[in-house]
Amino acid sequence: MLTGWLFYLSGKRVGDLSVNEQQDGDFQVCNEDRIFQYYNLDTDYKGGKKAIKQEILSRLESLDFNNPGLITARFIVNCNGDTGRFRYKSTDLDLKEIKVNSENIKKIKSAVLLLQHWNSPEENRVFDSYYVLNFKIRNNKILDIF
Repeated sequence: MLTGWLFYLSGKRVGDLSVNEQQDGDFQVCNEDRIFQYYNLDTDYKGGKKAIKQEILSRLESLDFNNPGLITARFIVNCNGDTGRFRYKSTDLDLKEIKVNSENIKKIKSAVLLLQHWNSPEENRVFDSYYVLNFKIRNNKILDIF
């Protein structure tokens, strides 16, 4: 029994995103107990972060922000290439947490949901993984996505 419990815990890590049906809608992962970090599987977007920036930055140029800083979006790319379970954290230049207009967060999420070319080098294997995007805010606008 102890071995089973330890195995279960080995799949859980600090920062894992738990299910919140109100926030996550009908998004499903393929295996709740085996969600890897993106760097363990090389989960990425076709064309990398450069392609992400090219696809969505123009959609976000009209957003206005009150403070410079970073918005970090953490989410899951499931085994089918769908994204969900989005969580956001916003910080100022001193890395102190700040509030960001919820409408801006919704627009960022909508833009990220438009990204349809997620890939994993592990063909013929079914995995879910976390992914992180950072939105750099300067002069009240999103300046960069990395």
